[in-house]
Order: sequence, then structure tokens, then C-alpha cells
Amino acid sequence: MLQMEEVGSQKLSESLQGSAKSVSKKVQLKNPTKPDSVLDFFKNHGFSQTQIRKMVERMPSLLLSKAEKTLLPKFQFFYTKGISSSDLSVVLSSNPGVLGYNIDNCIIPSFNSFKNFTRCDDSEVFLAYKNCSAILRCNFQSIVSPNVALLREHGVPDSYIMTELVRHPRVFTLNHDKFRRSVEEVEKLGFNPSKSYFLTALRDLVQISKSTWERKLNVFKEWGWSDEEFASAFEKFPNFMMLSEDTIIKKMNFFVNTMNWKSSFVAHRPIVLGFSLGKRIIPRCSVLQVLLSKGFIKKPTSASFLICSEKDFLARFVTPYGDLHLLKLYKEKMSLEN
Repeated sequence: MLQMEEVGSQKLSESLQGSAKSVSKKVQLKNPTKPDSVLDFFKNHGFSQTQIRKMVERMPSLLLSKAEKTLLPKFQFFYTKGISSSDLSVVLSSNPGVLGYNIDNCIIPSFNSFKNFTRCDDSEVFLAYKNCSAILRCNFQSIVSPNVALLREHGVPDSYIMTELVRHPRVFTLNHDKFRRSVEEVEKLGFNPSKSYFLTALRDLVQISKSTWERKLNVFKEWGWSDEEFASAFEKFPNFMMLSEDTIIKKMNFFVNTMNWKSSFVAHRPIVLGFSLGKRIIPRCSVLQVLLSKGFIKKPTSASFLICSEKDFLARFVTPYGDLHLLKLYKEKMSLEN
């Protein structure tokens, strides 16, 4: 933490809208001219007051920067890469860390290393930075390259690796030993390295512990899913493993015990697990149950009524049956669950 001193800048106080006191505990600001010039700099580059406040709260030391000498060259570098000021303000307000690094010794070499390695364009490098600021400050050759090499050794296709590296770079910045153990664990779980979902499984396993993964897997097995059904479901919609155990149980219970769906029906259409129970599943299923009870429709053989847009759902299952007051029911269910 930097030396503490009370902030005496009126402009700083106004710009941070009440947060200047907390910021002042982390930085030493003897002269208000410097922080005011930094705030003006961000404002002139299209940052909103909210974005400026968010950025300074995340990285108070920015207020000690020399706007024209240290910040401007970094902005100009991003602009030469085709990054718009609006995109830059959105990303930097959430990920300002890169502004603390030297442009010549860190930012430019890291940017070029990532671009050359992945053979992607400038906008994709910026997308990767948006997802993980570490790619513009870590030593690419010593950290990322060994992890990529390991995946190649295990038979993961280069096209999958490069796509994952751009979209989800964070996993590649892991310590190599941890990365290796995670890769080996994904293989032990039965995922095929030649398939795209191997990397998705790796990403999920890195984010959750092995024990948590196994508990969630056991939840699905308790609902009757076989290993083959789980692997197939994960390939189709891997994000369901990021749901909490409680959420998984509630959704499976509703589908199986309320809707009388077979557990295998859900396994073959795992995307339904990704929908909100209160905002989509219960309201739409309530409408469907009324239509089924009245004999207006047959029991659906697909989950299209959950997958389709709200506009299409209303057009197909609500509007044609105005006499049943289904719209009222639909809205009531949504309000009850929100």
C-alpha cells in the first residue's frame, strides 16, 4: 500500500462521487494537479464518471500517473490496433492493470507474442485481454507456451487450442505443474483430447475443485444419468457443470417430478438446465401444463418451447388461446419467482 495522505482535490472528490476518502487511504496525493490531469485525460478519451470511478477504485495508483507521458502512449498503441475509444473505456474500467506496465518492455512485446503465437488479428488479442488482463503482462514464452505444448502432447488439435486461447486465456496462465495435473485429471475423467469439449472440461475443472466436480457428477448419476449420457450432455452444453449442486437438484426435480420428464430426456437436451427456473422454466411449463390438461396440445417431444425466444413462445402457446388467460398466468408465475 502506498503512503496515506488526505486527498485535497475538489475535482477528484466530485469525479469519484464519495469514494475519494477510501482512495486517499491508498495513495499519497500532495499535489491535486496530477490526479486532476489524470481524471481529465480519461474524460477526454470518452470515459464516463462511473467508469473513471470504477477504474480508480480498482487501481488507485493511477492517480499518480503522468497522463501525457505514461498513459497516452498506451492509449495510442491500442488505437493503432483498431481498438475504439468506447471499447477501450469499457475494458480498461474493469481491467485497468495493464496501465501500470511499461509499454515498451511489457505491453507491446506481450501483445505481439500473443498475436504471433495464435495467428489471430489485433481485435482478437484485445478480446483475449478483455477476458484476462494477464496476457499483456505475463511472460508468454515461459508461462503460456509450455502449457500449450503440453496440450499438443496430449493430442489436443491446434485449432481448438488457439480458439480457446483467444476466448478463455486465463487457464493458460496457470502454473505449469497445476496445469499439467488438471490436464491429466480431465483425461482420467474420460474426456477425449481430440474433442473440443476436452478444453471446456479443463476450464471448468480449473475453476472448481475435483471434489466439487465429483459431487456434481454424482448428483446427475443419482438422477439416473449414465457415464455416456453425462459425457454426451457435457459435450452439448458444458456450462451446466458450473451450476451449484442445489440448483442442479432443484431443476432436475422440477423436470422429473413436476413435468414427468424422463431423466434421459434432460440428458439429451442439457441446454434446458441453463435456463432460469423462475424466469423461464416454471412460467413456460405452467402454461404448457394448462394446454395439456385442456387437450389443446400433445405432450412435447422436444424442449423447443423452453429454447425459443419469448416472442415465439407467446405467439405459439399463449396468444392463440386468449380465452384461457394464459398471459396472466405466465406473468403471475414470473412475478412469484422473481
